[in-house]
Amino acid sequence: MTPNERRQRNPRRHGNPTAPVGPDRIRIEPMSDQEFQVSRNYTIPEHAADYVRRGIWAEGVALETSREGFAQLLPQGLATRGKHFCNILDNETGRRVGEVWYSVQEKGGKVQFSIDWIRIEPQNRRQGYAAQTIRLLENEARGLGADRTWLNVWMDNLGAIALYRKLGYAASDMRMMKLLNPRPRRPPPARARKRSGI
Repeated sequence: MTPNERRQRNPRRHGNPTAPVGPDRIRIEPMSDQEFQVSRNYTIPEHAADYVRRGIWAEGVALETSREGFAQLLPQGLATRGKHFCNILDNETGRRVGEVWYSVQEKGGKVQFSIDWIRIEPQNRRQGYAAQTIRLLENEARGLGADRTWLNVWMDNLGAIALYRKLGYAASDMRMMKLLNPRPRRPPPARARKRSGI
């Protein structure tokens, strides 16, 4: 039996917990206004929590700051020009597996296509849906005349970075920061020190 046959026979053993999503397994469809409001209502606090966790915003004002930012970014909500909000659907089952927000605008004489947000529901992760959504959007971008797609990612989101690199993405620029009053590092708990041999 060849290695490829062994992988197909037992994909879980080879680090692939489920069969990959094929090119015809998903589609994206525009959200209704109600679906957009639901999406917005959990995206705003998730965005706030990300900034608090990274020490960028104070917890007491983070939620309001996030609301203000979204209001500026999406002044007409679902109808904001150049913004697209879609559900990701599995073609075989018809069920919703996640959502994606993306932007299309013409700037500098070229079509600029940006993938702003991809969320795969927890029970649907590690099944290829995110990768296939990106490929689908890349085809959409080509059809609109864009010669590249853009996305942003936190440097500590190693899983997302690994996926994007696998799909051919590379850093185009870098925003840097320095902590002026870094917190002193706490020693690891005794149990962790014992495991690490310290």
